[in-house]
Amino acid sequence: MMFRRIALVACGVAALALAACDPPLEPANAPAGSDTGATANLPEGFSNDLKDDVSGFYMPTTEVRQGSWRLDHVFMGQSQDFAAWEGGTREGRFAPVMLEFVDESSPMIQTELGEIHTGRVRVLPRFYSVENGMLRFVGVSEELGIVQLDARLNDEALATARRNLGAEGAVLNGTLSLGDAPPQAVGFRWWAGD
Repeated sequence: MMFRRIALVACGVAALALAACDPPLEPANAPAGSDTGATANLPEGFSNDLKDDVSGFYMPTTEVRQGSWRLDHVFMGQSQDFAAWEGGTREGRFAPVMLEFVDESSPMIQTELGEIHTGRVRVLPRFYSVENGMLRFVGVSEELGIVQLDARLNDEALATARRNLGAEGAVLNGTLSLGDAPPQAVGFRWWAGD
């Protein structure tokens, strides 16, 4: 009887300990069975060494697409967004670094900003590093597959763009890989947003 009581208490304590653990986070938009095949070897984790504000929308200077999907922008948040994410806080479909794509084959709707396509996907990070002036991002999307961006941030060009509320010149330059397609050169201009 005493052994049974001890075993029940031990099982109860173990169950409570397991229930208190946070479940592992799945990469945003990960396809079913996401850690098999090519995605199993992708980097994971989040880090930054930002001292200046880099927040804003980074708009492609040339069209970037895969099939009907067109890259709309790269978003980078403020320092508190990075700190919260790196501390484990996740809120909806938002991350301090994310890429948004538009499905140009999707229906159009009228908004206060004009007509827009209804098909959109945000690729949230499985991994990002914003360190030493480099942005490295890896995310996984059902629609696009593995999305990888490696780019250098030009601090002087960004400072000028911010002073002028959005200059036309590129402030972020590098390569973007979508799914199985080869990497392509990309450039982005900065925009504060509406």
